[in-house]
Amino acid sequence: MDIKSSVIKKNTRQPNLFAEIFKGFFKEKIVFLLLFLIFITALAVVQVTHASRQELILQDQLLQQRDDLDLQWRYLLVEQEFYAQHVRIEEIAKTKLQMKRPQSKDEQVVILP
Repeated sequence: MDIKSSVIKKNTRQPNLFAEIFKGFFKEKIVFLLLFLIFITALAVVQVTHASRQELILQDQLLQQRDDLDLQWRYLLVEQEFYAQHVRIEEIAKTKLQMKRPQSKDEQVVILP
């Protein structure tokens, strides 16, 4: 019986560490409050980090869109310059519309009173 009683004493003598810590949290209200505040702060940090990453992703997408629109604008300016060249306009007028520059004999002067 001495062996059984010593084993029983050892089992009852060793406290459950988790239970003791948990009891300690509720005994000391300030410790429990601080632990709760630390937990809330950690969740807030995670939430703010997630939100800032989402905003950075949106910013990158908007910057990419701006660059694409800027490139498209440059292509449109080049195209506008191409279509506005006088030589090209004169060539189209001669070939497609059969237009020609008037000679001095074809000119008439109009005098307004």
